[in-house]
Amino acid sequence: MLAFISLAALASAAACTPTYNSRPTAIIDSGAIVGTTTQIAVASATATVNKYLGIPFAEKPERFRLPKPVKPWHDFFDASQYGPACYQQISDTTAQFYEGVGLGVVPNGESEDCLNLNVYTPSTASAASKAVLVWIYGGSWQNGANSLPLYDGSKVVANQDVVLVSINYRTNVFGFPADESISLDERNLALHDTRLALGWVQRNIAYLGGDPRRVTIVGESGGSSTVDTLLTAPPDPLPFQAAIMTSSQISVPTSPQSPPAYIAAWKALAELAGCRDVEAVFDCLSDYPAQELVDLVTNNSISFNGFPDGGVTWADNPRLDRLAGKTARVPVLIGTTADEASPFVIGLNDTRAALESINLGEYADLIIEAYPLGTPGILTENARINRIATEFLMQCNTQVHANDTKRAGLDSWRFYFNASFPNTEFLPGLGAYHASEVAFFFGTYRTEGATAFQAKVSNALQTAYADFAKDPTVGPGWNQVPTIGVFGDGVRPGIDESGLEALTTIPSEILDVRCPLYYPVYDQNSLIPWEEQLAAQNGTEPSTDSGIPF
Repeated sequence: MLAFISLAALASAAACTPTYNSRPTAIIDSGAIVGTTTQIAVASATATVNKYLGIPFAEKPERFRLPKPVKPWHDFFDASQYGPACYQQISDTTAQFYEGVGLGVVPNGESEDCLNLNVYTPSTASAASKAVLVWIYGGSWQNGANSLPLYDGSKVVANQDVVLVSINYRTNVFGFPADESISLDERNLALHDTRLALGWVQRNIAYLGGDPRRVTIVGESGGSSTVDTLLTAPPDPLPFQAAIMTSSQISVPTSPQSPPAYIAAWKALAELAGCRDVEAVFDCLSDYPAQELVDLVTNNSISFNGFPDGGVTWADNPRLDRLAGKTARVPVLIGTTADEASPFVIGLNDTRAALESINLGEYADLIIEAYPLGTPGILTENARINRIATEFLMQCNTQVHANDTKRAGLDSWRFYFNASFPNTEFLPGLGAYHASEVAFFFGTYRTEGATAFQAKVSNALQTAYADFAKDPTVGPGWNQVPTIGVFGDGVRPGIDESGLEALTTIPSEILDVRCPLYYPVYDQNSLIPWEEQLAAQNGTEPSTDSGIPF
């Protein structure tokens, strides 16, 4: 049940559209906010988008503690600039990838006082009138920020007549502390941050033009995993009506979940920080300088991620719960890109070694036979590794996820982003790599050298997301699974774009012909009860390095 907004409150909000020195102004539950505007060219006209940036939805959080709702302020809050990002853990390899895809450096620095959000809304929107998309960024739960230029929601809002909210949440050790003195249900702080932000949206979005009854959560990569936790351990009351997921999920894992790994990571960090008194590790790391803490985990490749907490933020058995009908009863749109793994397998040319690295060594002969060199798209060893990693780590478990959703009696749609252009390839031949669709959704791809077809692909993706948010029972514009909506028609640099379609459809069996190879692995990791998985680990402590940065 969605939050209730009184008719009197809506009437009051609709009756006045105040400005402060010609800047858009709104009253929310914590006080007045003063935003800014931007002009976006739309068809033959210009649309004005109101932007309310850096709005705190929580108090400055205590390190390693649950977030608390923001207290009211007494003056206007200047919402014309992005707030600081949460502390980022970015390795050199990830930094190179981010630079290539246009993520770049956060504009207003990093801070532990980072729990803020942005709202982009049509200037003409009356109260509670527009569908809402809530963007949850990726970064494999190690980094990410709502202030990155890639995530500017202005064009989506102008083109699609929706409201877009982008939220910050804590990541890495700040978002997932693993001290055993912390109650298990209070360790997934990043997920608690997100839930608090969604509560803010329910209470306040009507006064900024959004309909709280029509909120769709949208996540990519680590953000998509967050969306899956919200689906499989849903808040009550439910603060969204539908979900869009790209390039990640937690229900059909490629390897067993392992809390002992994060306990080991915490202990390793404590040792590096010189916090050797077992009884005082929490206090010692709580007082440690934030940037130095980030440097320690980054330089030593220590990763922190979420894990099951009894269903408070993460279900113990997400896939089993979905199949049993225990998850959020909402429509889901889920998809992947055609070449997810390409940036992460650069230089790899030993297929057997690559299979060992993703725990498929025992199936090497069978898998290699299924991906013969010389077939379309598999002309080299590196191309074969890319295809295997893309299908095993992303595409095929997404197929299983979509089918499970449908099997559970829920509306289920699937898409496949398959487009690459000269001005979006940061290295030749990467194709539709992981996260390449994000700039097309936001319309923030590089305009220099852009083609007319590029704009059509961007508009098609935006429209699909927006139409789904406006009425998820109707869907994004194509039939439910096993049909797949394909964006980009396989365009690559050098291909003649004439005659290509921005959106087409294909049946799943064409794309997923090799997926049955991986079903036994997925089933082993997702259908065995959680307690049995833990018992099978026999107290081992797996590597704390997260490996491929998905």
